[in-house]
Amino acid sequence: MKRHKDALGIQEGAINIRAMARSLVVAAEEAAGEGVGAEQDAAVRMIVHRLARVCRVDLVSYGYDPETLADTFQLLVQECTAKVQSGAGAIGSDQAPVMLEGGERRGSR
Repeated sequence: MKRHKDALGIQEGAINIRAMARSLVVAAEEAAGEGVGAEQDAAVRMIVHRLARVCRVDLVSYGYDPETLADTFQLLVQECTAKVQSGAGAIGSDQAPVMLEGGERRGSR
């Protein structure tokens, strides 16, 4: 039950996104090992909450770029799309594709 201690520590003000993401993966695996759905596990949800807060997800949902007045989420989608199209965000042959539940692949090559 290390994930619960980690989640409490992360809530205390963690700002290292990479470390929190690693903790999230470990917590989700631990929860799954106990037969708990990660999306319902208290520790997993707390870590996700802190990640969302540090990444300012509230601004993604409701914010606008002050210069262009464009919706922030749409700007993120456009930037990711441009990176994929330029090859910067493409999945290499040595990397596993992002998998959805049930083994479906997300996106196309």
